[in-house]
Amino acid sequence: MIYELRYYEAMPGKLPALNQRFADHVVGFFDKHGISMHGFWTPEIGTSNQLIYMLSFDSMADRESKWGAFQADPDWNQLRTATDGGGPNVARIRNTFMSTTSYSPEPSFGSNVNELRIYDAVPGKLPAINDRFANHTTRLFRKHGMSVCGYWTDVVGISNRLIYMLGYPTLGDREKSFSAFGADPEWQKARVESEKDGALVERVNATILRPTAYSPKS
Repeated sequence: MIYELRYYEAMPGKLPALNQRFADHVVGFFDKHGISMHGFWTPEIGTSNQLIYMLSFDSMADRESKWGAFQADPDWNQLRTATDGGGPNVARIRNTFMSTTSYSPEPSFGSNVNELRIYDAVPGKLPAINDRFANHTTRLFRKHGMSVCGYWTDVVGISNRLIYMLGYPTLGDREKSFSAFGADPEWQKARVESEKDGALVERVNATILRPTAYSPKS
C-alpha cells in the first residue's frame, strides 16, 4: 500500500473556495476514479492557508493509473476551469509518497484534533528511532491518552524521515497528554538509553490540524 500526503498552499484568500471545490466536487471525482481518501485537514497551528490531505493506492502503478484518469476526466477539467474563473485557487502543491512502518496500526483518523509530526533523523539513526517507537513510544502515547493514527516512512522523496500522526479530543487534551508523556519516568529512561551514542532526531516539525467538514469519518 502506498500513501500520498499532499499539501496545497492556497492563493491568499482562496482557502475557502478551495475547500468548497473539494467538498462539492473533488471528493466525488476521487470516489469516481477509485481513489481512497483518508482525511482532509487545515492547519490550526502551523502554516496557515493550507489544505493537507492523504490518499492511498495499491501501488505506484495503481496511483499513476487512477490519478491519470482523474486528471484526464473531461468533467473534472471543465469544473476546474469554471471554479478557477477568478484566478487559480492553489499557489503551490507538494506531495510525498509513504509506506507504513512495521509497527504502525492500520491508519485511522477519527479525532477532532490531529497532530502531524515529521522527524528528520540524524544520518543513519532512522532504524534506532523506529526501534524506540516500536518498543516504547507508541505504548506510552496510548498510556497518556493519545490516539496513534499511523506511522510512515518515505518511499519517494526525502529518506531518513519518520512521519506520524496523533489524535486528540481537544487542544487542551493534547497539551495535557504531551506534558504527561514528557514527564513520564519510563519515557525519560527510554530516551536516555536510546541516545547513549548521540541524539537520534535532527529536526522535528509539528502541525496541529483540524479535519475539514467533508473529511471522511474513519
